[in-house]
Amino acid sequence: MKILVADDHPLFRDALELSVRQAWPDAEIGCIGSLLELPAAPASASADGSPAMLFRYDLIVLDWRMPGAEGSNPIAVLRQAGVQGPVAVVTGAEDALTALEVLRCGAEAFLPKTTPRRVLAQALRLVAEGGSFVPKCVALDLLHMTDLSLDIDEAEEADGAPLEGEGAPSSPLTDREQQVLSMLATGATNKEIGRHLSLQEVTVKLHTRRILRKLGARNRTDAVRRAQQAGLLSRSLDEASS
Repeated sequence: MKILVADDHPLFRDALELSVRQAWPDAEIGCIGSLLELPAAPASASADGSPAMLFRYDLIVLDWRMPGAEGSNPIAVLRQAGVQGPVAVVTGAEDALTALEVLRCGAEAFLPKTTPRRVLAQALRLVAEGGSFVPKCVALDLLHMTDLSLDIDEAEEADGAPLEGEGAPSSPLTDREQQVLSMLATGATNKEIGRHLSLQEVTVKLHTRRILRKLGARNRTDAVRRAQQAGLLSRSLDEASS
């Protein structure tokens, strides 16, 4: 059994290694704190562009926000380095949008860091055996995200009265929503926002929809106007530039 644990927080990385070692006492476990620490594959590649050398693991336990993955998603960085194996993402995020992003990028499991140790061990074992895992509460949130292919760009062309409520949003915007809002203010398209923030286009649309709902806006332009009135836009621009 060969396992890779990747997390940039030393204490949590040690805790993950302990959990993995308890589940597989005889496993060969490698730990890294940055994707820059991945083994360097030879520069040559096969005809289809895939790495010439592969590093195969029975399980990869991965933090989602990792150094070395700037401008890309961590799983893509792993694959480009020739690292193969089922991926269980263990992250500080608990929202369904992050879960959607993680699963669309190819992970077999989405596990918040608040997951109890016993459940975590069972989920990791399931992934190692070829299964997948998402917490029930996150799965229910994903089910509620109906009509994921809604095109916000087309929706904002429709006529309609503004929603009630001016000023502060009905609930605080998340950091990711702040980043998307700042790019909406520049007139960026969904594809441009996704490329800049390393997000799937459908995820950008979902973030945009949530921003509209929180601000009580009928379209992007109205959302930017309301954000300016609420003093949110300068804060968003700071988030995007950091």
